[in-house]
Amino acid sequence: NMDNIFNLIGNFVGKLSTLLLSILSLGIIAEVLFGTLAFGLSVIGNVMAIISLFGSNGVVGIISLVVLYHLLSKN
Repeated sequence: NMDNIFNLIGNFVGKLSTLLLSILSLGIIAEVLFGTLAFGLSVIGNVMAIISLFGSNGVVGIISLVVLYHLLSKN
């Protein structure tokens, strides 16, 4: 049944995004506590770059942020 397949894929994507957001949060907390992580990766720097990218695109960036927020806030 196609509905079951779409539900399965939707649940998988939802759980995957929750996992990735948890890892991102853990990375931010670890960087605040311990400084730059292994291999010189800066989680906070990358998040700031993404936010500034959205901000520099004006209205399109704001619309993209709103859409992304609504996608991630659905439970």
